[in-house]
Amino acid sequence: MLWRLRWMVRSQPWRVMTAAGFPLWIPKSGSGALILYQGCSEPETARFLARVLRPGMVFVDVGAHFGEYTVLAARLVGARGSVHAFEPQPDTFALLERNVAANCAGQVTLNRCAVADREGEALFWERTEPASSSLAGRGEPDPQVRRRYPVPLRTLDGYCDRLGFRPDLIKADVEGAERLVLLGARRLCSLPPERAPLWLLEYSPSACARLGEQAERIEQTLADFGYACFGLTREGALTPWRAPAASRLTQNLVAGKRRPE
Repeated sequence: MLWRLRWMVRSQPWRVMTAAGFPLWIPKSGSGALILYQGCSEPETARFLARVLRPGMVFVDVGAHFGEYTVLAARLVGARGSVHAFEPQPDTFALLERNVAANCAGQVTLNRCAVADREGEALFWERTEPASSSLAGRGEPDPQVRRRYPVPLRTLDGYCDRLGFRPDLIKADVEGAERLVLLGARRLCSLPPERAPLWLLEYSPSACARLGEQAERIEQTLADFGYACFGLTREGALTPWRAPAASRLTQNLVAGKRRPE
């Protein structure tokens, strides 16, 4: 009731406190509602980041949305670490900028672009639920697509080479384009186990299908690079990987060449 009443009165972003103790400006969206209700949108993701990230580490947030995990990671890696966030949607990117500034996260580098397997430009589909927006699929846009526009594309290999760093952990939540992100990070994925980044990927068969992809190809691509896959418990601990039993279900996949501590 509080959520609905607030948006009836005001349409501007709402400042709320997260379970981790920092403020976020949230929009009227499913992930925003979850932060209000339970303190974070995905408890298992927040707890996993808290288990893995340490001061001085480098975190990459692909599909950073309005910055929930960008800001959390910045607090975990501290002033000696760094965070690189990517978000192509203009309105969402503006909110990402606002949240980073509100939390004085000076170690964050923001990039208004999408990440894929090539550099250049691609068509982007913005949906009525911003969190489900994605690069354009191969067919016609679904009824939830409200705007279409071009966005710049970057690859993680190219980006990391230009800035001269190696990530410790890469999170990619890009609504079905996760495999494209992996293919654009071939050199990073080919590093030896002691240097290869850890991955936290959204695994959504339905989102992949919208882009003409098959979710199972994410697992195969990771295996080709020598990665092992794990699932996550609600407490953020690793568990044996099992793909969703139903195509509409979404879960997180952790991949590493060495099992994370």
